[in-house]
Amino acid sequence: MRQQPIVLLKLENNQKDLEVAPPFGLLYLASALEKAGFEVEIIHETGTPENIKKVLSRLLRLDPLFVGLSILTGPSLVPSLAASREIKKHSDMPVVWGGVFPSMLPRDILRSAMIDIVAIGEAEETVVELARHFAENGSRSAALKTIRGIGYKDNGTVTINPSRPFIADLDFYPPAWHQVEVERYFFDYRSYFYEMGSRLPSGKFGTVMTSRGCPSRCGYCFNQFLYKRKFRAHSVRHVTAEVEWLKKDHQIAGIIFLDDNFFSDPKRALEIVRNLGLPWSASFRANYAALWGEDFLRKLRDGGCLELRIGAESGSQRILNLMQKDIMVEDIRRTAELCQKVGIRALFNFMIGLPGEIWPDMLETFRLMDDLDKMGEGVAVGGPLVYLPWPGTPLFDLALEKGFHRPERLEEWAVNLGARQPVTPYVDRRAKFVNYFRILGYRKNIEKLSFPWPAKILSFLARKRWEKREFRVPLDYYAPRFVFELLKILGMRKTTPSIYT
Repeated sequence: MRQQPIVLLKLENNQKDLEVAPPFGLLYLASALEKAGFEVEIIHETGTPENIKKVLSRLLRLDPLFVGLSILTGPSLVPSLAASREIKKHSDMPVVWGGVFPSMLPRDILRSAMIDIVAIGEAEETVVELARHFAENGSRSAALKTIRGIGYKDNGTVTINPSRPFIADLDFYPPAWHQVEVERYFFDYRSYFYEMGSRLPSGKFGTVMTSRGCPSRCGYCFNQFLYKRKFRAHSVRHVTAEVEWLKKDHQIAGIIFLDDNFFSDPKRALEIVRNLGLPWSASFRANYAALWGEDFLRKLRDGGCLELRIGAESGSQRILNLMQKDIMVEDIRRTAELCQKVGIRALFNFMIGLPGEIWPDMLETFRLMDDLDKMGEGVAVGGPLVYLPWPGTPLFDLALEKGFHRPERLEEWAVNLGARQPVTPYVDRRAKFVNYFRILGYRKNIEKLSFPWPAKILSFLARKRWEKREFRVPLDYYAPRFVFELLKILGMRKTTPSIYT
C-alpha cells in the first residue's frame, strides 16, 4: 500500500520575500518527519494565483495525509488564505497552520472553515504525532485530544490542548537541506539594509540559523510568548559542520546568521566565528558593545564580522523603558562609535508609534537617527517602522487600553510593515508616512529604482520633509502612487515601484 506523504507549504508575497532565507521552519519539520519514517515534500513559492493553482494540482495528485502551511503575520497571509481556501474547495485533506502567527492567535484562526488544526509553538514533535494520527485514524478528531501543542475543532468546538515542552537538543533535528534547491537562497546583491547603505562583498552569501529564542524581555517581541525568553542553540560542532558543507559543496563566500539573538551566549558565538574563515553578519543588542567593550568587537572583526544588525528602536529613554528594552540611549551611540572604530558596519533599526508614545518622543528618535547617519559609511540607519501590536506580548494589552482595535478577520492581519502599514488609533497622524519619506529621502540606490529621474525628485522632496519634520498633506506620496497604480490597471506596468511597498 502506498504511503501517503506530508506536504509542507510556505507561500511568500513576492519574489523578494522568497529570496530572503530558506524556509527554516519547514526544513526542521521535514527533518523530524523523515526521521520518523514519513515521506515529505516542501513547496516554497511566491503566492501568485498561477502558483496556487499549481500547488493545488500537485496536492490533488499526491493526496497527502495533510498539508501544513508555515504562516507569518504580514502580506504573505493573503496567498496562504487563498491557498487554504482552494484546498478546501477541491478536497477534504486536513489543512494545518503553524508558525509564529498561528501560535499567537490559534482561536481566531480556527474560527475559519478552511483551517482544521493549528500547531502552537515548536512543532517538530507535534507534526510527527499528527502524521501518525492521520495515518492511523484518518480524519477522526477524537484522537487529537492526546496531541500536545495543537488547537483543533471537534464538532465545531475549538479545543486548545496543553502546550508541548521545548526540544532539549536542537541537533537532533538538523534542517533537511536536501528538500530544497539550496542555491536558490544564495545571493550577492542584497543585505538587510541595502537601500540605506549596507553592502555585502561579491560572492554567494548563505543563511544559517544556529539557535532559538532570546533571554531579553522586549515588550514588543514574539519571543516572550513563543520561547518564554529561553535560549537554546545548536552545538558549535553542528554549526561548524553546516558551514563547512556550505563552503565545500556550494562555495559560499559569507554567512548571514539569522538567529534572533546570536550573542545570547557570547562564548559560544565567539567559538563559532573564531575559525569560520568567512565574512559574516548577525544580530546584536545595542548594549552589548558597551557591556563587553572594544576588545570583544575586535575579536568579532578578526573573526570575519562585516556588520551587526542592531535593534536600537528609539531615541527616547522613556520609550526604551516603556518597551522594556533594558538599554540606554547612550548605549546606542557608544555601540556605533565602537563599531566604527574597529571597522564593523553597524546597522540600526528604529520603530515609532508605541502605545503611550507622543510626538516629542518620536522627535528624539529622529534626532538620534540623524546623528547616527552623520557618522558616515560605517553606520546604516533603517526605519522608523510603525509598531504593530502582537498578541501575547506585554505591549499588546497596553495597546488595547490605548484604543487599538484587534482585527476580527484574518485578512486584517495581512499588513505591510513598510510605507503602507496601518496607523493604530493612538499614534500621531504625522507618523503614518514617516517611514516612506525617511527611506526614500536617504536611500543610497535611487538610480536603481523604476523611473530614476522622478524618483530623484521625490527623494529630494522626501529629504526636505524629513529635515523639517513635516509629514502632513503627503501629496508627493499620493499623486505619483495614483499614476503608478493607474498604469498597472491599464496593463502598462506589471508592478508598483518598490518605493511604495
